[in-house]
Amino acid sequence: MNDWNLFETSYETVRNTPYEVAVLPVGACEPHNLHLPYGTDAISVQAVAAAACKQASIQGAQVCLLPTIPYGINENTLAFPMTMSIRPSTLFAFIGDLVRCLEAHGVKKMVLVNGHGGNEFKPLLRELCTKHAVHVFLIDWWQAAKEAGASIFERKGEHGDEMETSLLMHLRPELVDLPSADDGAIYPSRLDAVNDGTAWLARPWNLLTKNSGYGDPSLATPEKGERFMGACVEKIAAFLLQLSSEPVDEAFPY
Repeated sequence: MNDWNLFETSYETVRNTPYEVAVLPVGACEPHNLHLPYGTDAISVQAVAAAACKQASIQGAQVCLLPTIPYGINENTLAFPMTMSIRPSTLFAFIGDLVRCLEAHGVKKMVLVNGHGGNEFKPLLRELCTKHAVHVFLIDWWQAAKEAGASIFERKGEHGDEMETSLLMHLRPELVDLPSADDGAIYPSRLDAVNDGTAWLARPWNLLTKNSGYGDPSLATPEKGERFMGACVEKIAAFLLQLSSEPVDEAFPY
């Protein structure tokens, strides 16, 4: 039994385990080009968070992996059939309820491990810090080892790209149909400020992309996915280990 994985742990174990850190993975359900499953973000973040919790636990961290939320904020991809989107206010309220539960159970540290670029949680964390005694941290898992990613992957992208495809080829190769993928090219906006990053908008993904993909996945390999995941897991596990050992006092985390 993995006492770090709440979904697989019994009450007998939980009641005798002084958890210091709760880890909540959050994914999404949307298309990723033509070759990856709708659950790509949920599959990826679940695997990364679980591996990091396991590694941290082995090293002595008192961590508790909560069940993954498989849905995320996908309002700007609803034009693609069967995209499942949770409104930001709904998702924030849902997570807020879980924070309330952790506070009631005496867990004072929580890490949101985000698996979807559209899940923007910083406003939520700013609000939660005024309402609860739980200290909530945020990790976009693919940002945990940016330097490693830059050396591993040859082509940049954002969605259904070389990185995501490589990771799914490593984790769930039976769900990847690489020959069906398009090249992940995107269409520029007619507005220069949008193209150069001066102005931002919630990009209508059906107008930005051909088939929801952003980035060429053709050079993806399972070996690249394994290397990148390993680098991210190592960084996240190290954070969980340190976070678990730090006492919460009036100056925490400073």
